[in-house]
Amino acid sequence: MMSNTNPKSWRRYLTLLFASLLFLAACGSDGGSASSVLDDVEEAGTIRIGVRNDNPPMSFIDDAGDWIGFDLELAQAVADEMGLEAEFVPVDGTTRITFLESGEVDMSVASMNHTRSRDEAIDFSITYFWDNQSFLVRTGSYSNIDELFGQTVAANAGSSVIDSWNSYVAEAGGAASEIVEFDDKLAAMEALRSGAVEGYSEDNITLLSLAAGDPELTLLPGGHNPVQFGIGVPENDSQWRDSVNLALQEVWKSGEFQELYDHWFVDEGRIIDLPLGGQMEIWP
Repeated sequence: MMSNTNPKSWRRYLTLLFASLLFLAACGSDGGSASSVLDDVEEAGTIRIGVRNDNPPMSFIDDAGDWIGFDLELAQAVADEMGLEAEFVPVDGTTRITFLESGEVDMSVASMNHTRSRDEAIDFSITYFWDNQSFLVRTGSYSNIDELFGQTVAANAGSSVIDSWNSYVAEAGGAASEIVEFDDKLAAMEALRSGAVEGYSEDNITLLSLAAGDPELTLLPGGHNPVQFGIGVPENDSQWRDSVNLALQEVWKSGEFQELYDHWFVDEGRIIDLPLGGQMEIWP
């Protein structure tokens, strides 16, 4: 029978068969040993959560030295829903992602906008916070963000603001801005107040908090980058991501999410008034 088979076809068949066997062997060796973060946290009874401590009112250290904020309380609620003890790990604009990649944290609840570039490194939960990114300026200096084309402006190092503002300016055909990156938000605020930069761009909620009670600073209307915060989780671990999503949804369905949100952004006496900007995705 082989004598009637085209030699080239036979060789092609053997090559494909060999490649298929290699693929199946690789899948078999990985499939049995692959584990999820969910297995690790359930075994430990603890979940390591990356949270910022420099981003009021989302998560920050108050005057009494206490670590507080909406993100921190939401992270605790998610851990409670999972029946796990929360271990909070301080992160910043860069380490909130790199700590996930290196396995130093199991999730990051760190005011993180879900962008395509970040999604190449980690995965995200469903959206839990909706906002925009505009500019804080000295009162009376500018009336809209387009007037900042070509000006020197400030942004946080690693912020999605940087790519967003550059894209916004380019699409509008404006002159490119010089963007000065800061690791410290208070340093960026000082640069704005002193005139070293003409504007400071961040999430509106953060800018409102930083400028609260200061009539010399104004948040410009509108924005250049809609914000959708998600919880960061390690890449390619759907079992863990689904568990985080389900816990988030239960926190929402129970009404606890709304209570936390109202406490930080709506209740009477709050300096910042930011009505809820969206609805969480709830799976049936």
